Amino acid sequence: ALPGSFPSPAGGGYGSQPSTDIMELAKRKVTGDPSASVKPALARSESGKHTSHAEGEVKHLPPLRLQLKLPPDYPESSAPEFQLASSWLDSEILSELCRNLDQKWQEAEGSPIIFTWAEALRYEAPEALQFQSSTKPLALLLRAHDPDHPDPGMDPRARPECENCMQTLLDLLLYDKCRGLDIWKQQQHLCNICFSEYPGSQFVHLGECSHAFCKTCVSAMAEIHVTEGSISELLCPEPSCRADISASALGQVLEEEQYERWHALKLQRVLMSELKGVVFCPRCEETGRETPVLPDEEDDGNPPVARCGRCEYAFCAKCLGLYHGCDPCLHPEERAQQAAMRRLENSHGAAERRKLKREAERGYLIGVNDGDDLPSIDAAGYITEDQEPNMLEGDHVQAVHAGVPERITGSTLWDKQRDSICTLAEVLKDSPRPISIRLRRGSAIAATNRLRQRKLMEELLTLKEIARESQTCPNCSVRVHRSAGCNHMTCTQCRTHFCYRCGARLNAEDPYSHFRTGGCTTFDTEEVRRMALQQRDNNAQGFVDVELQRLREEFGDQGQLFAQFQARRVNAPRRGAEGRGNIAARLRLGEVQCPTCGQWNGRTGGLNHIRCGMCRSSYCGNCRRRIQGVITHHFRGENSCPQHAR
Repeated sequence: ALPGSFPSPAGGGYGSQPSTDIMELAKRKVTGDPSASVKPALARSESGKHTSHAEGEVKHLPPLRLQLKLPPDYPESSAPEFQLASSWLDSEILSELCRNLDQKWQEAEGSPIIFTWAEALRYEAPEALQFQSSTKPLALLLRAHDPDHPDPGMDPRARPECENCMQTLLDLLLYDKCRGLDIWKQQQHLCNICFSEYPGSQFVHLGECSHAFCKTCVSAMAEIHVTEGSISELLCPEPSCRADISASALGQVLEEEQYERWHALKLQRVLMSELKGVVFCPRCEETGRETPVLPDEEDDGNPPVARCGRCEYAFCAKCLGLYHGCDPCLHPEERAQQAAMRRLENSHGAAERRKLKREAERGYLIGVNDGDDLPSIDAAGYITEDQEPNMLEGDHVQAVHAGVPERITGSTLWDKQRDSICTLAEVLKDSPRPISIRLRRGSAIAATNRLRQRKLMEELLTLKEIARESQTCPNCSVRVHRSAGCNHMTCTQCRTHFCYRCGARLNAEDPYSHFRTGGCTTFDTEEVRRMALQQRDNNAQGFVDVELQRLREEFGDQGQLFAQFQARRVNAPRRGAEGRGNIAARLRLGEVQCPTCGQWNGRTGGLNHIRCGMCRSSYCGNCRRRIQGVITHHFRGENSCPQHAR
């Protein structure tokens, strides 16, 4: 198999699983190869069937290395012993440079020579190679050197290090890229997202393309997509590019925990796309680990069986439940319930059980305000029945305080250790409200079991609601919920097109062909009815222009401001006190009027560069003048406007 590709799984078997080589290939595909970003151009022969040579263009070359050994009588009578090494110069040129250094010593014999040699290699060597006299690109031919068979006439002090021409060419291209990046980081650049200027050291190169943006913007974008799981949207923000963001770039802007989450999601996507049929062990997933498993092929109609190599769990590759042989697969809801029960039993270790026990023994507070009914408490101070939100039968009253549970302002009205139980009913009835009652679980073990059962029921109800209101992606099995719109869905994690009604995978080139021939409707009846009602309500309310809608979305419920705005757009503008108040309100909101068309626009954050939403012209929010040409030039130099509002 070629590097970066996956070999086809052969065989399978009951205990089959992805080998270490496959996992390593998957991880390499996720993180990428640093040297893959530099590739030489391959020149073809006239027939085009063979590669004649490889070539590349560089602007920066690695320095020559001069190694010195000073004799005891230096510099009076002996010159330093030296070796001159280079990876891109052949033995002939290096020997010529060695003889040039000998000549320099003869001219300055008896004087320090090291600095003179360094200056000669720095300035005279490029002139000898015509690197400075020519304005056109120069051709540099790499020649492989065999240390066992040196060239005749080669100076023994010359050390050509080019033993493999292709590897040397790759090293030169990589050095040129790194050196160019170092120079780029020392210069000022404009971020095309926030339109702020920073030194290049505060930028992030996205890796898969040549674009770079400031770390603040890239970090905010990456955190949002990794948190939401939509890693397929981690693309270059440049509209004309949209290349993937490399792992090295994400490693610069993401925290360790977020990077691990991205790596796990990306690895899962790679395995699911490259290895058809791969599944993940459900038991390992419940403990927070992801173990890919290659199942066996179906045999005589029986579902494929898979066995995890980490926990030895044998399960059905279709329903991911315990292997059931010829019996029908579990319903997804039933499988989710079983997984929730196992997770509740296994994930709560000794530490979690101790935590639940401490919570049960420590007790809890409930508040009783004016008009609230007292909980059902018997004469001995015990709760007689389960009550919302968390009171359980058998819980015992420990104390009664004045004030609400969040802030107990008064003294303790009754305490079990101090007062008689006979006075509890009177204190609860006659004490001024609000009061807080401290309760303790009747039995720590029983309370712990009740809390665990409650968590189990909450999780089961949540899973049931998710299953009822969502559809599973046919590629990555992520649950997708539709809030509104048609039945054509696109998974935000793997970008798979599928039908929300039947769950079938759709053709990405023509996804709506499924609704013409597949039996599913583009819009559900309920959605069509909702859209019709919404359209009717919009028509009844009258026409609302785009600018008024933008104001509503930006400033929330500002009824009076919207009424003034709509009246001004419908009627002629007035110059009275009401018009002046409207302008004052806009100025308080931080809006600035466009000098070209008069449209009011708000700032983006504190940025003084404003683009008009009506005429699309750029102007300054500080001096109210139109900006022409390069935007950043307006905010540079003496007496210029500040780029951000103070």
